[in-house]
Amino acid sequence: MRDNISDMLTRIRNGQKASLIEIPLFWPTPKICLNILNILTREGYIRGVKKQIFNNKVYFFILLKYNSTQQPTIKKIVRISKPGKRLFCKSKNLWKVSNGIGCFILSTPQGLITDNFGRLHNLGGEILCYIE
Repeated sequence: MRDNISDMLTRIRNGQKASLIEIPLFWPTPKICLNILNILTREGYIRGVKKQIFNNKVYFFILLKYNSTQQPTIKKIVRISKPGKRLFCKSKNLWKVSNGIGCFILSTPQGLITDNFGRLHNLGGEILCYIE
């Protein structure tokens, strides 16, 4: 069994340590990974996702983001809920990541959301990862 989310988060972490501009994702890329990347883009942690086609296969590249002093915008990215141990949380019990600087990504019946959106709309779910 392969944990695609952990693999993607590790690629982002290692790519930022190596100061890369873009990093490739595995093929085929699951939809949940692309949804997590859309949230990271919307929250301003990465520049976006580039899609390229080689030999009739679609490949995705994560465009990493750095500040003006060439420091990565993502200081910490950690997988919380793993295939061997799932962690679910109600909206009332969601705590703030680094006093509100970071965010959790939750998997809910309405799709993937951030912890702020979950608190606002009273939605809880599985805590996939957190970004700081």
